[in-house]
Amino acid sequence: MTEYYKTFFSIIHIFGFYFVALNNFTLTFDLQINGFKALFHMKKYYITFFLLLGFLTNCEDSSDQNEEPIAPTTFLKYRNGKFSFNQYEPLADKPINIYTYLPVEGATDLPLIFVMHGNSRNVVNNCGYWGESARKYKFIVVCPEFNEADFPGSANYQNGMMLTGDQFADSTKWTYNLIEEIFSYLKQNNVTTYDEFGIYGYSAGGQFVHRYALFTEPRRASLIIAGGSGWYTLPNYSEDFPYGLNNSPFNKENLSKKLQLPLIVMVGENDTNPNDSDLRKTVQAMRQGEHRYARAKYFYRSAAIKAADLGVNFNWTFTSIPDVGHSSESIAPYAAEIFFKSLND
Repeated sequence: MTEYYKTFFSIIHIFGFYFVALNNFTLTFDLQINGFKALFHMKKYYITFFLLLGFLTNCEDSSDQNEEPIAPTTFLKYRNGKFSFNQYEPLADKPINIYTYLPVEGATDLPLIFVMHGNSRNVVNNCGYWGESARKYKFIVVCPEFNEADFPGSANYQNGMMLTGDQFADSTKWTYNLIEEIFSYLKQNNVTTYDEFGIYGYSAGGQFVHRYALFTEPRRASLIIAGGSGWYTLPNYSEDFPYGLNNSPFNKENLSKKLQLPLIVMVGENDTNPNDSDLRKTVQAMRQGEHRYARAKYFYRSAAIKAADLGVNFNWTFTSIPDVGHSSESIAPYAAEIFFKSLND
């Protein structure tokens, strides 16, 4: 039933009530003179009017019932999409944009991987590097954006807002928590039937990812890939935070579990430029190596040594990509293939 007809019936209702009220007055006057005959005419008016009103109302209802139902739509837009997220109460004052890629229109049964952008904060390009692989392997890509305005510097992106000045913030305020919260939100909106996800970050995103693994409980992360990080938080107490766990809120009892996570340290074999302007050159960072490739190996070996000291199974993997330097675009297809294969292991 169109809005035009609904408006017409509303007018009929209004004028009908006025009509009845007017005739009720007139017929009551006639009753005082003509008695039974006037009473008969009053009933006749009422019966005729309400039969007509009921007929029109039923026509409206039946027309609405015959309209075609609106087909349900999926939460994610086909191919490239975007939505805003502020459903995590401790960080609700810092809403973030989430960019997505859905390779199959209307699909709600695909696996999902988070992709964390680098220090350039260019989430659109970094997310775009995963489109071809998403179509090939049929998985959803979810790319949170931590813009420079709301999350300035490495302290508020790579280091997860753990520190406020010289003091550690309440752990609920750490941005690493957003990963699990976003996934819960997507599950609530029936985006995927999978109960686990993968997470990948490159360069600054790799820093975010390995600290997310160390300092939170990645209960639903089936695969964690830290790629091309410029420097690391070592999984031991040889350095003060943020270069190590010393003087940090890390729970020592959790270290054995951290070394058994499905974490992959990934780096390009040609990522060996010691003069990269974005490469941190503090004394603590230089102790990890002269360039990203050396630092990735140092991080991995430090973890392996700690696992041996604790006598626990070491589940991390070191993966170097041949003929690749510091290039998110070049390394993304390798990470995508690893994620796809992990789903079938």
